[in-house]
Amino acid sequence: INIQLLCAGLIVLLLDELLQKGYGLGAGISLFVATNICETIVWKAFSPATINTGKGTEIEGAVIALYHLLATRTAKVRGLREAFYRQNLPNLMDLMATVAV
Repeated sequence: INIQLLCAGLIVLLLDELLQKGYGLGAGISLFVATNICETIVWKAFSPATINTGKGTEIEGAVIALYHLLATRTAKVRGLREAFYRQNLPNLMDLMATVAV
C-alpha cells in the first residue's frame, strides 16, 4: 500500500509539473482538487472503518456495507434496502448518482 501511495503521489506531482509548463488545459491546482475529490469518493465507497450509531456498529464504506449487510441479515431484501438507503452514512444510491454524473 505504501508503494502504491508513493507512486500515486509521484504521478500527481509529475502531472502538476506538466500543467505548470503549459502542456495542458487549466491550472495545476485543479489537479489537486480533483485528486482530493476522487480520494473522498473511493474512501466513502470502500472504507472498512466502523462507526458506532444508535443501531449498533456499522461499516462506513457503501460497497463493503452492502456485503456485510447481506452476509449478516437474515432478511436479505431488508439488508439490500438498508445498503441502498442508509440515512447518516454513505449508501449505494449516493455512489451510483455520483458515478452517473
